[in-house]
Amino acid sequence: MNVDITIKAEEARRLKEDTAFQDFMQDVRDDQIRIFTTSGATDIELREEAHAILRALEQLQSKLDAAIDAQTIASKLR
Repeated sequence: MNVDITIKAEEARRLKEDTAFQDFMQDVRDDQIRIFTTSGATDIELREEAHAILRALEQLQSKLDAAIDAQTIASKLR
């Protein structure tokens, strides 16, 4: 199995299991959702930025999952 895939998967697992990291991610997510719920009708740029941050957080989670999945697939192909 490719060593890089294994290392990335281990790092991704470590981050996903790290409660401090997950707490920070959730805090950022909550802050951005709060911006959506408390913004005024004219706060378009503020909402767009909050939306972009939420999408980035989701992309980060997807990248972590993809790294773990890549190792799972690679190990099954051996």
